[in-house]
Amino acid sequence: MSDTGSILVIRLSSLGDVLLCAPAMRALRTRFPEAKIDFLVASEFAEAAQLLPGIDSIITLNKNEGWRGLFRLRRLLSRRYEMIFDLQNSLRSSFLRMFCFPLIWAKASRYRFRRWLLIRFKKDLYGNTKPVPLRYIEAMEAIGVVDDGLGLQLSVPTNDIHSVKSIKRAVLCPGAKHNTKRWPIENWEALARDLRQQGFELTVCGSKSEADDCRRVGGNQSEVLIDSPLKDLGQRMMQADVVVCHDSGLMHLASGVNAPLVAIFGPTVEQFGFFPFRANSIVVQQDLTCRPCTAFGGATCPLGHHDCMKKTTPEQVEQSIETLIESRGERG
Repeated sequence: MSDTGSILVIRLSSLGDVLLCAPAMRALRTRFPEAKIDFLVASEFAEAAQLLPGIDSIITLNKNEGWRGLFRLRRLLSRRYEMIFDLQNSLRSSFLRMFCFPLIWAKASRYRFRRWLLIRFKKDLYGNTKPVPLRYIEAMEAIGVVDDGLGLQLSVPTNDIHSVKSIKRAVLCPGAKHNTKRWPIENWEALARDLRQQGFELTVCGSKSEADDCRRVGGNQSEVLIDSPLKDLGQRMMQADVVVCHDSGLMHLASGVNAPLVAIFGPTVEQFGFFPFRANSIVVQQDLTCRPCTAFGGATCPLGHHDCMKKTTPEQVEQSIETLIESRGERG
């Protein structure tokens, strides 16, 4: 393939998974600086795709249209691309990958069998854990795409950022898509109260479905941002002395802007590849024999106790915050 060819990368969902494409898109652009590189994403995550480097245009799929929309998109994209990289590896993306007739295609591995074994029987066949961004790059290695060794490095503008260095700032993200990934709201309230007593100015952010929890944590003394643009949240995170998140899309946003990050993990584990990628971070988690119980989180704890989150205390999280800030000061 020449540098003047056309390439399509498919990653339909979700927020975090789209953001984790950044190293692969950057490496693909480095390998083919003159190529036309398009990115196909579900319409609700197009805003996340805008933060990825190296893309010429974003194409969206409206999942509400079902297979009719998928067939319409196939007709639009058929024979337009010399290469298609399927980083989703789902039924929808496989259909497009196969029936848009590229000269070359490749898909990312999802390690489904290994994941099932670890969840069901606690048998770990992962070996050396490979983060998801490196799995995406692995799908492109055959055509000479090489990892540059950097982090996510999302394309978040910095020109509007103004920070007063004497003010301590923390960004708290108490939401997550699935209930079992959420730390008890009472712990978030205790953390917010303690941080305010230590002189931190707080920003609490989340989606519309998380608005009540965000307002409960933020109270009347904090900035509360609901459904704010990702670039605005990224700028807030850049200004912060620490960001505290669950295993969520906003955690990857914080990683992508190199914010100091404390990530609270519960039912999911590092082997799945979603730990903060090459980030200035500390992961707080409990060593329990029942972990992992799910790949993506669920509505309720299968054993009914939710110890993976309930046993993580505000004091543990505060100690991680203190360690992170101290290490940042030592680096100067």
